[in-house]
Amino acid sequence: MNYIYNSPEFPENFKHFAVQMARQGIRVLGIGSQNYDFLDPELKAHLTEYYYVNDMVNYHDMFIACGYFTFKYGKIDRIESHNEHCLSLDAQLREDFNVYGLKPRDLETIKYKSAMKEVFIKAGIPVARGRVIKELKEARTFVKEVGFQ
Repeated sequence: MNYIYNSPEFPENFKHFAVQMARQGIRVLGIGSQNYDFLDPELKAHLTEYYYVNDMVNYHDMFIACGYFTFKYGKIDRIESHNEHCLSLDAQLREDFNVYGLKPRDLETIKYKSAMKEVFIKAGIPVARGRVIKELKEARTFVKEVGFQ
């Protein structure tokens, strides 16, 4: 299995995902903007290869990195990161490389809490009430409605 892990060094304690995947025989291919020499030694030991990009949000650079890994290792099975700001980029890479997982069209329901609440409600899962509040008076009214103490 070929697993591209974008920004494997962030957050620092998430290196264990890469470590455990590698121990299970998964080929972990890192892409990141951190200089390889400064990566955690345990993380480096469990990455099959690391591709440095100057800017993690530059789609062209990320596309080239994924293309390189595809050429060298074959079909990519997963592309993930633990950076919320990379959701769209990861989804677009999955689309372009035909990789399993969320694609750009799937993001609307997970990017917005209000949209996720609708998904939960349709599935019969209770959700906390919420509302966008712009003024203190609105906040006080909402607090009275929901009974917050």
